[in-house]
Amino acid sequence: MFEFANFLLLALFAAAAFDAVTALYAAPGRGLARIRAAFAHRWTAEHFLFGGWGAAWREKAGGWLFAVGLAAYEFTVCFCNSMARVQWDWVQGSLAPVLDWTAFLCFGAKILLGTRYTWRSLGVAGCLYFIGWWTYFNSQNIWWIGIILAVLAAKGTALKKPLRAYLGAGLCGVALTVGLYYAGLIPAGSGSERVGEVRGTFGYGHPNTFGGLVFGLTMAYAMLRAGKMRWRDIAVVAASGVFLWVGPASRSAALCALLLAAVLAVHKLRPRLLAGRAVPGLGAAFVAALAAVSFVLPLFLVKTGPWNNDFGPAWIAAIDNALTNRLSLTWSAYWLLDVKIAGQVLDAWPPLDNSFAFALYQFGPVVLAILLVLLAAALWGLAKTRRYPEFLCLAVMLVYAYMECQSFHLTTDPAALLLCGAVYALPPDRWPALDAAPPEHGAAGEGTA
Repeated sequence: MFEFANFLLLALFAAAAFDAVTALYAAPGRGLARIRAAFAHRWTAEHFLFGGWGAAWREKAGGWLFAVGLAAYEFTVCFCNSMARVQWDWVQGSLAPVLDWTAFLCFGAKILLGTRYTWRSLGVAGCLYFIGWWTYFNSQNIWWIGIILAVLAAKGTALKKPLRAYLGAGLCGVALTVGLYYAGLIPAGSGSERVGEVRGTFGYGHPNTFGGLVFGLTMAYAMLRAGKMRWRDIAVVAASGVFLWVGPASRSAALCALLLAAVLAVHKLRPRLLAGRAVPGLGAAFVAALAAVSFVLPLFLVKTGPWNNDFGPAWIAAIDNALTNRLSLTWSAYWLLDVKIAGQVLDAWPPLDNSFAFALYQFGPVVLAILLVLLAAALWGLAKTRRYPEFLCLAVMLVYAYMECQSFHLTTDPAALLLCGAVYALPPDRWPALDAAPPEHGAAGEGTA
């Protein structure tokens, strides 16, 4: 997908140039006054890129493009990345490329032709995309560019239909894979045992892969029900957590699903609990606290022997053991890996299961800092606008990110779509929601093309 990432970057530059020329042509006055008028208008007036032609159908098509892109992306991961790829060459050789290109082309078309922008929002998001593009080339992480495109494409879209498409495609992909697995048509793969404990892979090769997919579907379901959370919806989330515990025994996913059910239940019982004025600030501080724990706690480890789990003192070794060596893996990264400003391709060892440490080494300190700011802004904005169920979904996803690096996979982290408003530097009341996609500044304006 390197070619596509390059094309989108060039297309955004071309759109900006087209915008500047047409704005200057239509602006009144002469000289510097004309430039000021063009800039002032496009800075606050929402408009489509490459002119305002077909505005009505482009807006409708944008929502469909985003939904189809999410569905194609989710299905290709849920099915084509299962052990079916080992059993049949056509899964990765033919089907996966078609679905990948469908998803990326839909996201690209939505970004370029199906979304209104002001120059302010386009400039901010364009700079962030450039940084993401740069680190994508250095890290060669396709999941990274995928989640970036999905977040950018979410602007101006009511999220209910895309999330339904995501959930439906994911359930179909998982059901198909599990059915083929139990029919004996695809192998189990490796990683089905842990210290004598049998763990189900369900056709995905590793229990945590399946656990991450199911957790992502659970999160998408909770986000869909955010507008009117019922007790049976909370029961579905809790049942998913129980299944993840006893089926694949994916403890990170299971604990976070159960945590999500618990906080949603508390919110339903005590809805005023999150209504305090300090909650937005506490949400932003939660991001900083998790990042600090991720990076500081491993510093207390002391190597006491030659084996991977030979660490002390006893209290920190006990925490490390409870987190299945996640602290010691980050400690190992401190000694074995260099930090590159724009990211790098990581070696197989040490495997970093903490998303904060993973981002530092895979994508670099610049991206890590940007991610922390965006996450803090997203939690602050969601709490400020009283979107508490989504606030809780994103907070629980951060807890999952502390224990896994799959939070950079859109299939595990649909809550990343909640960052869209922060990415475009929009006021919180203009962020995409389930049933509404409000314009940036009141009534949408096309501008003059």
